Amino acid sequence: MSQEAIQQEPRLESVPTDDLGDADAHTCEGLVRGAFGERFTPHDWQHALGGTHVILRDGDRIIGHAAVVPRLLHHGGDDVDGGFVEAVALDPEFRGTGLGARLMAAIEEQIESEDMVGVLNSLPDAVGFYERRGWVLWRGLLGGIGNTEEPTPPEEDDAVMVFRPEPRLDPDGTLLVNNRVGSRW
Repeated sequence: MSQEAIQQEPRLESVPTDDLGDADAHTCEGLVRGAFGERFTPHDWQHALGGTHVILRDGDRIIGHAAVVPRLLHHGGDDVDGGFVEAVALDPEFRGTGLGARLMAAIEEQIESEDMVGVLNSLPDAVGFYERRGWVLWRGLLGGIGNTEEPTPPEEDDAVMVFRPEPRLDPDGTLLVNNRVGSRW
């Protein structure tokens, strides 16, 4: 591989929300909105703020984004530090190139380095991608911390997944998460 080809390899950057410039934030939000269309609600970008963004750049162009945001989880009577993965998107031009796997590897490394339990809500057609990476579908009950309603099984359109849950979590148990505006998961 030539030196020029090596320099042109898309690069990953990890950026805390506080250091994410307005232009990059706007570009990342646009990339994610483009990937999810109308499913991306007004609250969804807000859910991606407050943690660490992993950005994939091809030259000056942002071609991928994912964020991991701290959230409190409760499982088996214990509070657990969660790292909720939000706003994962890759420019369609680069899909199938392995760059999505690079993006997720950086997110997973962030989760492990902070000793958090990784959680995400996948689109149904992406579940296989995440399963191959060690993510496990949550089969037990889901609910909110401090809510008066009882936890329920995952809804049909939810694919809540946890990253390498054993031995800390039992995917057949009950998982609660702190509440937020918009969708819980």
